[in-house]
Amino acid sequence: MAFNCKVFDKNGNLKKIVSSNKTLSGSTNDFLNQKSTKRALSSIRTMKDPKVLIRNKVKFHDKVCIVCKGIFHPRHKHTKYCTHECQQKFYREKGKIRKKIRMINGGKGASD
Repeated sequence: MAFNCKVFDKNGNLKKIVSSNKTLSGSTNDFLNQKSTKRALSSIRTMKDPKVLIRNKVKFHDKVCIVCKGIFHPRHKHTKYCTHECQQKFYREKGKIRKKIRMINGGKGASD
């Protein structure tokens, strides 16, 4: 099997044509005349380009803390607080509001 290979320069001009009249080179003949297909397949696998793993882009969720109104990047998209301190501050304020409501209602439930 003869082949012709064209070599071009940077500007796209033809530099030379390399041709071969030999049917197959010696290394190709050795490759095709192997006794085991296992060895041939392993050499083909090594010649292949490695697979490029295409992963989904990592999504970053820019969130605003409900306590200090600062922007932060949470690990989970449903996070509301930037730090543990903000979370504690929120629950403390929430507890104070509940106490005030109880005092106003005089110990009665919120249904009245």
